[in-house]
Amino acid sequence: MKKLIIICLALSLSGCAAFQKAEDIFNAATTVTVSPQSIVIAANSFNAIEASATNYLRLTRCDKTSSKVCRDKAVTAILIPAVQNARKARNDLIAFQRAHPGELGTQGLYDALQLSLTTLTGIMTTYHIGSAVQ
Repeated sequence: MKKLIIICLALSLSGCAAFQKAEDIFNAATTVTVSPQSIVIAANSFNAIEASATNYLRLTRCDKTSSKVCRDKAVTAILIPAVQNARKARNDLIAFQRAHPGELGTQGLYDALQLSLTTLTGIMTTYHIGSAVQ
């Protein structure tokens, strides 16, 4: 009987340690922060990419006889939602920074913008938007 109590106690303590470790991981994942400078840099990066995307969207639509530089309908269909998602992520991050001046920003908002920037950069690279190659 004494051995059974010791085993149960050991199992319950190891369960507590596992729970504590899981709680520590959750707290670390939800409280990681980024500097205000990183927020500004990420927002400015989006602003530059947005300018290139906007210039692309201002081009005339491609047609079968077009020999000039034009915008492709398929590219436009994926570029517009990507810009909108990135704009929302940037605006959310800036809104947080304005509501909490001088404080560190949340990692989640920053990561959302970084993911949007990666998506936009991939689209622009694939379709040579913002480059001399068309």
